Amino acid sequence: MKKLIAAAAALTTAVNAAALSANAMFENVPAGRIWDEEIEMFPMMENGDLVTDINGDGSFGLDDCALFYGYTHSYDTDAELAQRMQSIGDYNADGTADQFDSEHLTRFYLLKNGIFSKDTDPQTYSDIDMVQEYNEGLFSWSSRLSEDFIEELRNQSAYLMASYSLFKEAVENGTVSCDVNGDGVYDYTDLDYLWVFGYNKYFFMYNSVPDSEKPVISDEIYASCQKLYDQVADDMQIDWLFDYAEMYCIEENGISEEQFSEDYYDSLIEGSGKLMLARCLKYNYSEWMPCNEYLEYNGAVFNREFTVFWEQISAGEVELPDTNGDGIINSSDVFNAMIFKEDLQSLTAANDSVLPENVWEFFTEGCDINGNGLSGDIHDLTILEIGYMLSASDAEMEAIYDNISENVNAYINKLSEASGVPAVKYRPESITAPDASDVDIERSGDANGDGTVDLSDAVKIMQAMANPDKYQISYIGRFNGDVNNTGDGITLGDAQEIQSRLLNS
Repeated sequence: MKKLIAAAAALTTAVNAAALSANAMFENVPAGRIWDEEIEMFPMMENGDLVTDINGDGSFGLDDCALFYGYTHSYDTDAELAQRMQSIGDYNADGTADQFDSEHLTRFYLLKNGIFSKDTDPQTYSDIDMVQEYNEGLFSWSSRLSEDFIEELRNQSAYLMASYSLFKEAVENGTVSCDVNGDGVYDYTDLDYLWVFGYNKYFFMYNSVPDSEKPVISDEIYASCQKLYDQVADDMQIDWLFDYAEMYCIEENGISEEQFSEDYYDSLIEGSGKLMLARCLKYNYSEWMPCNEYLEYNGAVFNREFTVFWEQISAGEVELPDTNGDGIINSSDVFNAMIFKEDLQSLTAANDSVLPENVWEFFTEGCDINGNGLSGDIHDLTILEIGYMLSASDAEMEAIYDNISENVNAYINKLSEASGVPAVKYRPESITAPDASDVDIERSGDANGDGTVDLSDAVKIMQAMANPDKYQISYIGRFNGDVNNTGDGITLGDAQEIQSRLLNS
């Protein structure tokens, strides 16, 4: 059995590194965005079991994706080439090569290569470009393959969070500048300014937050942040500005424990530490550059693992684990899983955890639910949480989740009194909000539970992230609000996704 302490030591070593490679691609970012059928499909494309060379020129490139897109979207295609596409392009094995297969091929390309400015230039496709004419009654119109395919590239790269390469290219060729304070370098001070700008733009303006509680940035720096936002989001049509700004800052400057502390950001901009950039960076870093295999989360893989587990539970083949060995499955087991997840993410050692020794041993030695050789990893803990939730009655669910902070912290205080280990205030809404048991279920985005989806839902999420003690989201609200990277709980990314949907609806 692999030991938790080894994984924790690996993360600590990586975090203390001076800087990342300038070519770090953050390859794990889209892990949770791969569709279920692509888990086996993409490795088969990689090793040649599925042919990706659509045009038969001996290599796989954007031309293959564009041609296949054209064929599956009714553009005129040479008969011989069309026959080849039908013979090799049924990637999802549904009996025909169609637009779904085209999506898979394009997504595979983006995961391997990212997207660059040349890929969004219609001239890149001049050799294969086609125009399709449409006539319907009194109306006629035309569409161009290059333009349609570029739109598809943008949509899929946005979904996959695969346009970091385009953002980085724009920064490094001077098209945009992240140096919002104009001191000649892009560093964590600039990132903090961008973060405060984001709160001013999307959070404070919709809430009655006293000016005395708002971190202050000058009008000049605010304008610089706004310019960057407009260039990236509007002109370049790139989502994820704040995430990409984090990535590039880490890649350029490295990161250490100092950048994971609220005090550090308070020293840069007074009062900005409470905006949770430190916590967001730590969470994102563990996802983007996962040196700790216990924290590597893949939404699509998890969905499969949980489905198998729940089928076994339903068939009576296995039982929900009793984390503390008291013979009862109740809220204590749910809270134990939540606390251990927090311990895992904060690199807490056994002696520093409020969890009793037998509970700690259960998670580190007897909790390999998905059978991957890691006891108590992020998948195991999430399977437990959801399993407990699905097994509990409505009354039990309300008792656990309606006042989640109070309930968990009251439980922690009891453990603290029994163990003598100081209790650390726990914020379940910001880190371990309940995950979804089925990523195929459509999430409405109705985080505040008022029956509609509007900007107030995005605001509700940002309130809960910024001040979880004051603003809490119900269980069903956390389920519905988890629209971005479904399965990772409530994050600022969900607020961004809701806003994006509203703007593009």
